[in-house]
Amino acid sequence: MKQMHGHTWTWGAVGMFLLGLGALAPPSAEACAAPNCMVDVRFPLPEDGGAVPANVPGLVVVPPLLENTNVSTLRLLQSDGTPVPFTLANGGRRTHVVVPKAPLVPGTQYRIEAKGLCQYQETQTQSATFTAGPELPLPTTLGTLSVDTPSRGAFPVFGDSNCGSPQEGDATTLRFTPSPELVPFLPWVHWAVEVDGQPWSFANHHGLTSTGEDNPDSHKYEYNRQLLFLYTVCTSYNPPPPGLGLTPGSHRATLRGTLEHADITLPPLSVDFELRCATPCMSGGCSDGGTDVVEDPEDEEPIKNPSKSGCTQAGGGLTVLGLLATLRLWRGRKAGAQ
Repeated sequence: MKQMHGHTWTWGAVGMFLLGLGALAPPSAEACAAPNCMVDVRFPLPEDGGAVPANVPGLVVVPPLLENTNVSTLRLLQSDGTPVPFTLANGGRRTHVVVPKAPLVPGTQYRIEAKGLCQYQETQTQSATFTAGPELPLPTTLGTLSVDTPSRGAFPVFGDSNCGSPQEGDATTLRFTPSPELVPFLPWVHWAVEVDGQPWSFANHHGLTSTGEDNPDSHKYEYNRQLLFLYTVCTSYNPPPPGLGLTPGSHRATLRGTLEHADITLPPLSVDFELRCATPCMSGGCSDGGTDVVEDPEDEEPIKNPSKSGCTQAGGGLTVLGLLATLRLWRGRKAGAQ
């Protein structure tokens, strides 16, 4: 990118710049997400090209971001192009499930393909190949669950058009280890965490890896709470968060996993934890002479978000007011440096 010299920005240039980024376009109805179809149709499959169990209950087809799958284009084929008979079912998280009418043949290579339905652009057929492995017993357990010791710090809070505003509070992370019998079926499991019996977070199919960690490929350009992250906001920064998270105190977290189209119930896992919002300094002041007032960590004059109507990964996160304020700050610092 060429460096900009002097104060050559003009109102017309700013307007053209914003228009090119799409910031002047009507905002999306979604709170915070990338443009529709920025992520196309996906097919969750085992990591590193691992084999698909021949008795997999169903192969999941994830629609394009904020859009749908053209179900008439769904195909399951052998490597030589021979169609594989299947039925189609609706799955969790707006997915479709391709259910083979007979078990897959171990050692045989398959291809699954589909096209997305996108309002504003043409789509191409997406496909993925895999090899069937031997039949495996369906899982009966999820694994084990523990929780880290909570700690005070800064973290992003999602849920509105700010696409993750930094806040400070007490937080902890659930630690999940999947059972060996679950690992081969992980790509077709979707997840939910409840706290004290109430929904807290969710994850798409293959949202957790074989080591029980977050799989970022399962939620590209989606801005939701991380599945295993628990928090309470103790100090709000600007812009304020859409909510303060959990209330300080003792809680119980429950992890639930659902193997798509399998007629089984995997017993959930639960663990107890506690979050606090202890004031760092008492009313008499801090030991170092300071106070318990926490300033914004980044902006001396925080810029309030003028709109709660939308944010996108490419363009929507930049507002006219925000960019002009940034340019004013940049010009001020540039002049000071000269």
